[in-house]
Amino acid sequence: MDNRLLAEWYEEEVTIFKTEMDNKDYSTFTMENYVRDIYLFLEFMTRKKQEKVELNDVKKLHITLFMNELKTKRGNSATSRNRRLTALRSFFKCLMDYELLHKNIAAELESAKEQKGKLPSYLEKDELKAFFDMISIVSQKQHQRRNKVMMGLMAFAGLRVSEIHILNISSIQTGKRGLQVLGKGNKTRYIPLPIKLYEELMTYIKEDRILPMRGNEDALFISRRGKRISRRRIQEITERICDRIEQEYPEYNWKQKSISSHKLRHSFATHLVRDGRDIRTIQELLGHTNLNTTQKYTHVSDNQKEKAMEMELSDYFY
Repeated sequence: MDNRLLAEWYEEEVTIFKTEMDNKDYSTFTMENYVRDIYLFLEFMTRKKQEKVELNDVKKLHITLFMNELKTKRGNSATSRNRRLTALRSFFKCLMDYELLHKNIAAELESAKEQKGKLPSYLEKDELKAFFDMISIVSQKQHQRRNKVMMGLMAFAGLRVSEIHILNISSIQTGKRGLQVLGKGNKTRYIPLPIKLYEELMTYIKEDRILPMRGNEDALFISRRGKRISRRRIQEITERICDRIEQEYPEYNWKQKSISSHKLRHSFATHLVRDGRDIRTIQELLGHTNLNTTQKYTHVSDNQKEKAMEMELSDYFY
């Protein structure tokens, strides 16, 4: 189903929802994700009949089947499915508030049970080395440094894909050798960069940055078409690197680890914890509102356990 047709059919409903989110100061990232989730559901609802379905006719069963399709066909995790359900709840509630719907049917569904205590996947230092070596192999020559810097900002500065996408030249704090990053909830944080990463960033700007099109002059990372690089393009670059490593280094078993651009951020946090950095400092660097979110990176590896158990017990067993 063409999104342009969906946009035409549901123009009033989606416009009201976007306006409501904007009035409530939702971040651009959240708004874009929620609207994308809504269109995904609308596409599911209209797929068979190829005609507009009135939202008052949506039943609990329809949303249940949609959630099941997300799980079985799209492979969405419980966390991802719950986020999409939250988007639907917000959408239907908004339409109820403006008297376009009789009932918020999405509010009646229970969230999927999320696995507790699951350790986040991350890359060991030798895997990170293989990853960065592969960037030069899979990237076109004019994009090698740009791609290395973008991946470096995730792996060695903890930035999210969405944060890299919206970075500007004006985000750079040259006096401090760092970046002013706009994160979730429109909150800004200062990230000092490792010296080598900062130098590579400045070299990219001076020597490799493509001439931007009008309206994109301040965008830090530019696509081959002269526009601000998209979030999806950053993810695609990461996926291409991971696919090639899966072929070249099957022993790393990256497919099972489900390595993605966000796992580079996980790696950054995990290695900081292992190096004994203060958890509150890590929280600030990652831009976490809640310290509990940062705590998940305090998992202990088998190697750390083995090292801790290297005890001399000769005096006790003789």
